[in-house]
Amino acid sequence: MSWKWLPNALTIARCILAFGVAALILKQGALETYTILPFLAFVAIAATDFVDGYAARKLNAVSALGAFLDPVADKILVAVSLLALSYNSDWSIFLAVPTAIIIVRDIAITIIRLIPDVTLPVTKLAKWKTALEMAGIGGVLLSLAIIKFQFGLALHLGSLGLIWFAAILSAYTLGLYVSSLLPDSKRPH
Repeated sequence: MSWKWLPNALTIARCILAFGVAALILKQGALETYTILPFLAFVAIAATDFVDGYAARKLNAVSALGAFLDPVADKILVAVSLLALSYNSDWSIFLAVPTAIIIVRDIAITIIRLIPDVTLPVTKLAKWKTALEMAGIGGVLLSLAIIKFQFGLALHLGSLGLIWFAAILSAYTLGLYVSSLLPDSKRPH
């Protein structure tokens, strides 16, 4: 029996389970008390990103579908988690603004990648952006569960800082991607 289907199945599962994470975040906000559960669910779903990539390489099952879906799954997890956190914070400017920047950038990049004959490889800076988003969201979720402890507020503020830094990188990488599509004569110098 071949297991070559496994990496894409994990990626598709990550897309679907991201909405479960968002539901857990929203439920916790409705209770006005956070537990560790949304943090653990977010970390578990985010970790499948490494598992599906490893499985694809080990099983020699790297595919065009997987290459397209993998970053989309990350974008879905980030977007729905940030939207749920923003909603729970009554759309606080400190969370809603970077959320909007990150989501607009991710939608724009995904649309550009759907254009035939356009190749837009993932850059290292974009991978760092995603890592910052994941760390920031995970940190915010953990901080909400431990906010009553002395270091909970510091973790919360630091994690919001990571999300803001990711938003700045989002805008910057969008600019880099768009400028890479321009003819040489139109590129900014």
